[in-house]
Amino acid sequence: MSNTFLKMKNPPLSCLMALSLAVIIFIGGVDNSSAQSTRERLTAIEKQLNAIQRRVFTPGARFQSGDTSGGANNNAQAVSSAPVGAEGALIADINIRISELETQIRQMTGQLEEANFKVNSLTSKLEAAEKDNEFRFAELERNGGGASRASVPSTSLPALSSPAPLGSTPKQQYDRAYSLVSNAQYDQAEISFLEFLRANPDDELAGNAQYWLGQTYYARGNYSNATRTFLEGMSKYPESTKAPAYLLKVGMSLNLLGEKGEACEVYRELNARFPDSTENKRLRPTEERKAGCS
Repeated sequence: MSNTFLKMKNPPLSCLMALSLAVIIFIGGVDNSSAQSTRERLTAIEKQLNAIQRRVFTPGARFQSGDTSGGANNNAQAVSSAPVGAEGALIADINIRISELETQIRQMTGQLEEANFKVNSLTSKLEAAEKDNEFRFAELERNGGGASRASVPSTSLPALSSPAPLGSTPKQQYDRAYSLVSNAQYDQAEISFLEFLRANPDDELAGNAQYWLGQTYYARGNYSNATRTFLEGMSKYPESTKAPAYLLKVGMSLNLLGEKGEACEVYRELNARFPDSTENKRLRPTEERKAGCS
């Protein structure tokens, strides 16, 4: 029995060394190997384990190939049927090492399956994202980008090519024109006030309309037309409640045109003719300082 064991104990050790080397190589190469290559290595290790079993175990205690869950029971059977003494101790040591290798293989298999699961999950997410992007790009190409533009409401006011109808009464006409200048629609307000003055030159609101007509020019920086319009107001509507405002705006327009001396003359005229007006008391002093009046 001992001679037979001596003849057969070297092959199992050499196989075990080869098996250990294979496992070390496998551990070092898991991260860089493909799944198929890893599974092939696992299969090779399993074959080596079976070879060791056939050489070491007795027929009654043979380890069943591929059954990793029952490895501990099979190993116990092998140890119980092994010879007593040195031979039994060696076989027990081999069984322990085989059990350790089986545990490592199971751990590596689990890690490999987990890695494959993560890779597959990421691949699925990438494929879904690619399909979603392709769908979105296709939608944009079909719509020509119009869908995104259509979703943004326009906030700009429609441009008026001509003023709205003046209305039936001078008051309605004036109110409509005044609403335009209040909304800073000076071009349209100019047209509306000109039409009002042509249609209603003697209306009680004509003096106000003349003032606001001049204001449409002043607000747009057209100080020459503003000066002319305010002077016409003083000439046509000297008794209008806007008369003090006419003179004040004439002086301001002249000052902005660089005619500071003429502007100061107008301010003096304002002070002489309308001393109690708001334009004279509150606004004139400030405008005189701007013009450098003495």
